[in-house]
Amino acid sequence: MSPRRKFRIVLFVALALILGFVLSDVLGLRASETGVVSPRGWHGISHGSHTHYVPDDWAGSEATGVSISDFPTSPPPEGMTVNGTGQIVPVEP
Repeated sequence: MSPRRKFRIVLFVALALILGFVLSDVLGLRASETGVVSPRGWHGISHGSHTHYVPDDWAGSEATGVSISDFPTSPPPEGMTVNGTGQIVPVEP
């Protein structure tokens, strides 16, 4: 096998791995700080000049009937999370 062909195979495998990580983030297949699903269970949504902290499974105010204004504007402390109604509750093990 020629060196050029080996280089192409290694490059193809590296690009496939990077694409796999990117797609898993975008589709929410794994929890990460940059993805759709956060390992903390909540994420911030910018709302004008401030940020509201909502649970990962919040589907929006039309779907849930809970307005974004009902969610806290400061992140929950360590060991706490935000539930679907906007209350800060302890993390369940």
